[in-house]
Amino acid sequence: MPKSTTNDIINTNSVFPEKTIVLVTNQFNCERIIRAGRRIADISKTDLLVLNVQDSHYAPNPQALQHLFNVSKENGAIMQVSYSKNPEKAIIPFIKKYKAQNVLTGMPSSKSSVLQKLWNKFMHIRFFVVDPDGIIQEVSSHQAEFFESTAASTVGQALNQQKG
Repeated sequence: MPKSTTNDIINTNSVFPEKTIVLVTNQFNCERIIRAGRRIADISKTDLLVLNVQDSHYAPNPQALQHLFNVSKENGAIMQVSYSKNPEKAIIPFIKKYKAQNVLTGMPSSKSSVLQKLWNKFMHIRFFVVDPDGIIQEVSSHQAEFFESTAASTVGQALNQQKG
């Protein structure tokens, strides 16, 4: 199978024109999202990119960022760190520029999370959430509405509540 080089991926001249993008905070436990991203990228035959947007919401954690860079490298991903007071304004152009086919994140922290805005803005992209146990769940439009109304803390809880 052909492999893209770092330069290819960053310059969008990749063997695979579309990307799987993983959005991470600067927490050690975000490695589960990168590993899940690798699985989705392999299935969808896309390159893997990881984006961390530093803002004031999370305290600086250089050790965690270095760990996530290492996990990204181990999983054949390129990781980029951006600095912005408005993460949404950094994420949206990144998703557009790299022609995301799939986007993976952790669980939304609140109903005002940037994730709901992304889900609604990019209806043509497949979004996945990865729970704390590493379980991957595709976000359907119905689930996006559910997350918005309840700000569920885990996909498992959300699905159980939907069924009930």
